[in-house]
Amino acid sequence: MNVKNINFNYMSTYLVPVDFSKTADHAAKYAARLSFAMTNAKIILLNAYYVSEYESILPTPDMLVTTDDRIADEISDRLAALEKLKAKLLEINPQAEVEVYLTRDTILRSVIDRVNREEIELIIIGSNGKKAKDESDIGSNAIKISKSSPVPVLVVPPKADYQSIRKAVLACDFKKVKEVIPMRALKNILSKHALELLVLNINSGHHIDREEEHFLHDMLSDFSPAYHYSDHPDTIKGIVKFAKNEAAQLIIALPKKYSFFESLLHESVSQKLTIKSHVPVLLLKD
Repeated sequence: MNVKNINFNYMSTYLVPVDFSKTADHAAKYAARLSFAMTNAKIILLNAYYVSEYESILPTPDMLVTTDDRIADEISDRLAALEKLKAKLLEINPQAEVEVYLTRDTILRSVIDRVNREEIELIIIGSNGKKAKDESDIGSNAIKISKSSPVPVLVVPPKADYQSIRKAVLACDFKKVKEVIPMRALKNILSKHALELLVLNINSGHHIDREEEHFLHDMLSDFSPAYHYSDHPDTIKGIVKFAKNEAAQLIIALPKKYSFFESLLHESVSQKLTIKSHVPVLLLKD
């Protein structure tokens, strides 16, 4: 499967999985504000209503059986909720095209199916934050979605208000940079969007391979990034603190083999990053 790249300038189509939680609604509104700066913007609101075979046989904890009538009522309610959310987004950006879809599959399958059917440039998902209250199933599945998705995933923290994206932090450990840095996707962003790029070495407590450092400087030379070195004992806190101090509007993470962000796909590092970050985190892949 070929990985598709984010395009900030031309037809921008954003896929926003929603489950009607505050987390998902916040991400949808962020998408609407992001689309406001674009031309020919389209937002797809996707809700997945999956009823397993067991749910259709066994009663719920409150002793209700999921009958066909109950399923039909739930579908009707969800479609109404999607239309209500659509109306809110059009209040933010009346020029946007907003489509709503309800599927009967799991959220992960629904997202991947939509990406395969349509030219989606970016998936926008809300992260749950530190509190379990109003926890979103989609937010808890953000990393699974990013692992399976061939398109970039933007994870929006609960307190992240939309700001024009002018400055981005690219965090890497200066190891195997040719394998780690998704140059095609990164160039697609930097060549079409006026971003100031800050490259943060998050491994500066250890020996820096000067050959790898040279490779990185050469790879990114067209974009004149500023290079910074972090000696923070906690990698995640170091990245978040740096982004805050530099007033960056975006953190770019590289969930790719050999990268320290590879653990994004297997452990809780990404969850910690998206929870602690005050700015959106872009999971970028080639």
